[in-house]
Amino acid sequence: MRQSKGPADSLELIEITVTALGSEGQGIGNLPSGKKCFVPGVFPGEVCMAAVESETPKYAVAEAREILKESPDRTVPFMPSDEVSGGLPFACLSYEAQLKFKQERVRECLLRIGGFDPELLEKVMKPIMAADSPFRYRNHMQYAIKEGRIGLLCAGSGELGGYDGELIEYEIFGKIKDAVEEVFDRAPTRLFDGLVLRGSLRTKQVLAELVSPSDAPHEVVIRDAKNYIDSTGLPGVIKDVCEGDGYKLNGLLFRISPGKVSKRTRSGFRAVIEGVDYYDEEFCKKTFRIKAGSFFQVNTKQAEKLAEKASEACSGAKVIYDLYCGCGTLGLAVKQKGQKLLGIEVVPEAIASAKINRSLSLDEAEANECEFICKDVLKADFAQLIKSGKILPPDCIIVDPPRKGLDIGVVKKIEELGAPEICYISCDPATLARDLKMLTGKYEIQEVTPADLFPNASHVETVVLLFS
Repeated sequence: MRQSKGPADSLELIEITVTALGSEGQGIGNLPSGKKCFVPGVFPGEVCMAAVESETPKYAVAEAREILKESPDRTVPFMPSDEVSGGLPFACLSYEAQLKFKQERVRECLLRIGGFDPELLEKVMKPIMAADSPFRYRNHMQYAIKEGRIGLLCAGSGELGGYDGELIEYEIFGKIKDAVEEVFDRAPTRLFDGLVLRGSLRTKQVLAELVSPSDAPHEVVIRDAKNYIDSTGLPGVIKDVCEGDGYKLNGLLFRISPGKVSKRTRSGFRAVIEGVDYYDEEFCKKTFRIKAGSFFQVNTKQAEKLAEKASEACSGAKVIYDLYCGCGTLGLAVKQKGQKLLGIEVVPEAIASAKINRSLSLDEAEANECEFICKDVLKADFAQLIKSGKILPPDCIIVDPPRKGLDIGVVKKIEELGAPEICYISCDPATLARDLKMLTGKYEIQEVTPADLFPNASHVETVVLLFS
């Protein structure tokens, strides 16, 4: 390994050969000492000169400064990590290589964490469901605002970095972003630190939300924001952009989210400046209402593939339970006439949306076959609900939990319910592998299908079908 002093600072530059990718898409190599080293932005087969930024007894993190040998899978020349927006670690990697990594990541987690036999995985694992196009797929963008500029943050510096909008955002979002930036140019302000855009390519509806980090009294913050929005004509500017591309601005909202958690979870104090706080989406040939702050998969077309796979488990069921149902989109999408559907979700606003979506997506007879309950899945007394006659035992259970996966108590409840079929949709292969290890005490894995809902990012969804 070659070592030298970097021209930009006094940190020693070390030659590192990257041989693998980590769970967040960062390159993995070794220091001269043999210690594992993570190098963001560098891909397997590449050799780089890098400076060690931090180190623990078990591993180090280095920043690549120069690529000495490029991978044939690289599609864009190397850029230092402090110049590239975070969240898109695979933006410079060929789509074929991205899919290969995600397929292998799911398999490795099932092997290493789940402890499943390689022969079993060879039998049950299906090829990853690739996106029809890895470009302009996100129906939901959360931009940062800094000094009047709007964009995505760099992982290292927390500053805005360069990114190719074609890789990720709907074209209409980029146009709105640019128009809002022009307003900030002629009327500078520090009132906002975020812009959230959501919408549908199918219904041509857009929802825009400006975000404030202020911890001042709400009435003061709202007053100042409304004065700025009114005086600059911001609603008209966004409307003009939307109408010019055949879209409708359904609503302009303002949200106060002073903390990191509230920003990440899209929570906080929300006010409607103009219009309404939702847009409508066509999903699996049904209409759904997506409210500001609610969860909906960011890749509509790929989410439909998840629903199609889930419907395979539910097709013969008389009673379907949709645990962690959110606003009901998945359960309502897979439900067929005559099937009973029970959705459970702990967030009251989500259950309210699920009931609206029940009416929008189904006729009256089918809507009467659906029940949505606001309850923590872990605390739900299914046995008592069944005994009382409020619900029937399930033939199929859909679980689409958050990244942390299933609580062990939920796994026990699922086993006690004893549904013949389970469809587990996961957004984290590691917690999926852990949960499957528990569930396979009673169930057998029928099929494991990775799905790429996030091209150019490292995340991967997985649909697992199990039967008893």
